[in-house]
Amino acid sequence: METGAGGGEDEGGFKPNEEFVGILMNLGFSRNAAIKGLYYTGNYNADLAAAWIIENQDKDLDSPLQEDAGDSDDSEEDFFPEGVDFYKMVFVVNAELNMGVGKVAAQVAHAALGLHRMLIDDPQKYGQMETKIVTKGDNTSQLTALAGKAASLNLPHYLVHDAGKTQIAAGSTTVLAIMGKIDVIDSVTGSLKLL
Repeated sequence: METGAGGGEDEGGFKPNEEFVGILMNLGFSRNAAIKGLYYTGNYNADLAAAWIIENQDKDLDSPLQEDAGDSDDSEEDFFPEGVDFYKMVFVVNAELNMGVGKVAAQVAHAALGLHRMLIDDPQKYGQMETKIVTKGDNTSQLTALAGKAASLNLPHYLVHDAGKTQIAAGSTTVLAIMGKIDVIDSVTGSLKLL
């Protein structure tokens, strides 16, 4: 998904990036929830706003943003500090394998753990990860090509090859996990559709 501060503020207050609002509404969030998610994540992108919405389900997300403005003194803490790089983890699931939902969940978990093992040695470098998304890859060739592109950009990545004990053949490439700065990782996976 595209990134960038869209809209900023005008005389009437916060102006959300309408493209991001549309993306969030297509994911099933209300317009008010989408606007709040964008507001509290600096209007940076739809991925981060969606993560914020999911993490704040206990709040009244359907009330207008103006009602929040006077309620909280700590809203400044929800904005991204200047000069801080934010990361996300993307999981690309191989759609050509037609795995069941449970199998996909297990393979994504396997990919997350594999990538986590690679990253654990440098928690300071990757400590600001905010978003995890699952996308759909067309086939093994595409996952392999994306892994190659991730490697060329020095992005940590992990390809899962299944043991073949249940639904699919042994050695099948099921999921690619990639971690990186949002703008860099979007250059690799930004065109993929959410699963």
